[in-house]
Amino acid sequence: MKFDTMLKSTLFWEPCRNTTEGVVLGSIVRMVRNLSGYSFPGWSTQESREAVAQTILPVIRNLRGFKTAFYAEMTELSYGKRRALLTRKQLTPCMAARQDGCHIIIPQKKPVLLMVNEEEHLVAHAFQNGLNFDNGIAMLDQLDDELQNELHFAYSSQNGYLTSIPSEAGDGLQLYCILHLPGLTIANMMNQVTKALEKLHVSISPYFSDSQDDTGHLFVLFSIPGPEDSIEELLGNFTDVVHHMVRRELQVRRKLLADSGLYLQDAISRAYGLLTNCRRLSIKELRDAVSLLRLGTLQGLIKWEENEHDILIALNLFGLEQATLTAIAEENGDPELCLKRASAARDFLNNHPHHFSDTTV
Repeated sequence: MKFDTMLKSTLFWEPCRNTTEGVVLGSIVRMVRNLSGYSFPGWSTQESREAVAQTILPVIRNLRGFKTAFYAEMTELSYGKRRALLTRKQLTPCMAARQDGCHIIIPQKKPVLLMVNEEEHLVAHAFQNGLNFDNGIAMLDQLDDELQNELHFAYSSQNGYLTSIPSEAGDGLQLYCILHLPGLTIANMMNQVTKALEKLHVSISPYFSDSQDDTGHLFVLFSIPGPEDSIEELLGNFTDVVHHMVRRELQVRRKLLADSGLYLQDAISRAYGLLTNCRRLSIKELRDAVSLLRLGTLQGLIKWEENEHDILIALNLFGLEQATLTAIAEENGDPELCLKRASAARDFLNNHPHHFSDTTV
């Protein structure tokens, strides 16, 4: 599968309002494994990395659903393509800095990403919409069983699967959540939240990995496992933290909407006005505006002819597509990029009939 073809099957986060009121967009489970008898990537040479890749890649190619996947060595990907994949969470910052002997594999019909010679010899990410770790864990368990039919991973009866990062040893699993937190961001509470989460061995970082990564009100929440933690303990504790974040975000939204100054309602209206009338639009402006339109939809300030679920997916997809296009186009220095972005925003609103409501839900 070619790079452009892979981009057309865009990965997007589907909201799950039933359990999280649209705050949790997606869940990611990370699994790491290392081959016995080879140096960890951080201590490897080009020759050892190539030997690891030559051992792992043929096994992956023979797995069901991976024959037509997108395969690339990192040396084949330009700066713009790497940024595009980072935006889509189909590449990690660590892998984006890699070169010879480091490979990524993205199947077309499986919500999985595989990386060879990232921080470990093999890293797999499983993606699920909404708050859904169980399916991601089950998917990686099956993948792990298939791989172990052909590969021998480093394992200790005392420590579990061996990793270059001691805290990831054991099950070799880590959990991530994609959160939409406009309330906490607008209320300037993210620094407070970050400090509180650190005490719970949980970290949070902006979703976007560039100089404007604090825009869009999107964040990645991730677990910091200890070597003694089982996946059951990690899952239970992390899920409790996610639910707490959801409750806190919803509380702040309600408080902002009840403010007599109508600051949040004004922000949503201004975002709508910007996207409706703009002729030039930066990616920072677009991220913030799409976030506020999403919030306005959830709160009933913007009524669409489509059902809420479908329009939220469309908004997520539109924002992700524009961020991906920006990452690729900026590499070529497109002078009309701001104009094209503004035109795309106006077209989106014209193609999805809607109207403003005077009251929130």
